[in-house]
Amino acid sequence: MRTNTKLADCEIDRIRDEAVASGIRSVRSRIEKACTESKRTPDEVTLVAVTKTVPAPVVNLGRKAGLSHFGENRVQEAKLKISACPGNLEWHLIGHLQSNKCRDAVRLFNMIQSVDRMSIAEEINKHANNAAKDMPVLIEVNVAGEASK
Repeated sequence: MRTNTKLADCEIDRIRDEAVASGIRSVRSRIEKACTESKRTPDEVTLVAVTKTVPAPVVNLGRKAGLSHFGENRVQEAKLKISACPGNLEWHLIGHLQSNKCRDAVRLFNMIQSVDRMSIAEEINKHANNAAKDMPVLIEVNVAGEASK
């Protein structure tokens, strides 16, 4: 009985590995199609796999399947996840950033995609300068002029 369970676990792992790899192939195919239609090349596009609520072992499956850019929406979750995912990976912060998390964000991430206030940009800059690190950021802009944004 124990052997059957062991075989079943291996089969489950294989199926999960293939499901992750298949999903990545599907997304890459859609990227290639969109690039062809827009007269761009796929190397101009960075695929960032969002790891929100995804455990580190599944992130590592994505790495094994060829992904190298991962997006996390919480600094606290990233602390544990990044250390559990070895390799030459690029980590992007994609969630809201509070000023008290800027130091950790600069240390942990390769890019911050969610700068929504000048005060956050200044805090990131301060910690990046202290760490002698260039920190790429993406700025959120409210082009609609909505007060709630």
